[in-house]
Amino acid sequence: MPAIIFLAIVLVALAVRLWPRTVPFDQCSDLYQRYAAVDGVDATFIKDYKVNDTVFVDVTLLEATDSMGWATLKKDFEVPNATPIAQQFIDNGEDLISVKLIPKSTTTDTLLNSYPNNVLAISHLNRTLTVFHTKNEDEAHTVIHYNFDKSTNPK
Repeated sequence: MPAIIFLAIVLVALAVRLWPRTVPFDQCSDLYQRYAAVDGVDATFIKDYKVNDTVFVDVTLLEATDSMGWATLKKDFEVPNATPIAQQFIDNGEDLISVKLIPKSTTTDTLLNSYPNNVLAISHLNRTLTVFHTKNEDEAHTVIHYNFDKSTNPK
């Protein structure tokens, strides 16, 4: 009998750990909702992404699946082309992540949080844009350092 109880506990723990966690569509960011059905772009919304031990932010990841998708994302987010020097690093497989502040996409987002900006991390190598939905200047500062560290200390 104790073996059956132990096995049941292990199975329940595994089910909880491995069960996919999804956020309802209407609770995802406006950016996710806008790009979820765009051809050439894979959109992902991550609730409470762990940046460090104390900072958790919602994140919208937009990944181009083809050159048209990448062109769309670059145009929509005003992403400049990589400089020739940066392009050499990218061509060698190094992921130089650039970061900039962008205005929050909706007035609702801005009304809920007094901080007016999100942080956009750009990976030309992976053709991804990651939008960190920050609530204050401290979170934005932490996210910027997180991305700088990720770019300069790849694992």
